[in-house]
Amino acid sequence: MKGQTDIISVVIIFVISLGLVSTAYLWGIPLIQKRQDTALVDRIGKSFDKNNANSLEKKIEYVANNGGSDTFVADTDGIWQYNSTNNSLDFSFTAKASKIATAIGWVAVSSGNTNLNGTLGLDDSYIIFAKADIANSGLYNITYRVQFRTLWDNTQTNGFKIVLTNQNPSPYVLGKYVRISRGTVAPDPSNGNLINTEIKILLG
Repeated sequence: MKGQTDIISVVIIFVISLGLVSTAYLWGIPLIQKRQDTALVDRIGKSFDKNNANSLEKKIEYVANNGGSDTFVADTDGIWQYNSTNNSLDFSFTAKASKIATAIGWVAVSSGNTNLNGTLGLDDSYIIFAKADIANSGLYNITYRVQFRTLWDNTQTNGFKIVLTNQNPSPYVLGKYVRISRGTVAPDPSNGNLINTEIKILLG
């Protein structure tokens, strides 16, 4: 009898232990994944923070002002979208967490003037937007947009603008890299007082 009791005790302990492990797995793994995604969301956000010298917009601005080339690398793969109409570049990715309110569309995350035209010496050459939507399986689709605008001097006579040009055959590319290089610097064909600095972007 004692031997049977010992066996039963071992079986009960094993079943309880298995249950505890299963519970820890079912609850613990999603929690760990959410924390990892929260950290990822923070890192991606900093990649579009103007106070970060290695942010996408700062790298583009530096190459526009100084020439040469540079490469931006995101912390995860996502979908890049180039839009020539509004002179912007979007980066979309999915995560289990979001610090951006959902279902409200684009919101400006830049500080200061967010008008489509700015003042030279006062405003940034870009505006940063973001949006988030709820996807399936508890995921969020998060998108950041860098949109470059015209900066005019105080007299509203002379203007300067960074103009993005896509070097990929498609405006949509899956990846994490943006190769940045400066192209031509020339007056705008429709307004000789507006100087356009071409920035070539190769996505991948």
